[in-house]
Amino acid sequence: MKITKSNFVTSVANPKNILIVDKNQIAFVGRSNVGKSSLINMLSESKLAKVSATPGKTKLINHFLVDERWWLEDLPGYGYAKRSKSQTEQLQKIISSYVLGREQMTLLFVLIDSRHEPQKI
Repeated sequence: MKITKSNFVTSVANPKNILIVDKNQIAFVGRSNVGKSSLINMLSESKLAKVSATPGKTKLINHFLVDERWWLEDLPGYGYAKRSKSQTEQLQKIISSYVLGREQMTLLFVLIDSRHEPQKI
């Protein structure tokens, strides 16, 4: 499939404010700095998602509309050691709320880094 048009729509921090949409959604989740945003940029052949060499920069759920037909979702990374326990718990709530409550989610890609042991989350 060739993506011809993609654009950033919004970012949300609170699971209650997550976009309610009528199109299929594909989401990417994984530990911090595993390459979620880089993969999104590679698939869209653009600089759609912000990429940083510093882990833990994505703290919101980022919504991108692709070809006016489906949504691509960049979820916050988990497992970043320099976050406080309360920040980590808040991100876990956001991720869990999103993953478990999306009827429109068609695919959820869980990206893993084979250099690290899987985490409990």
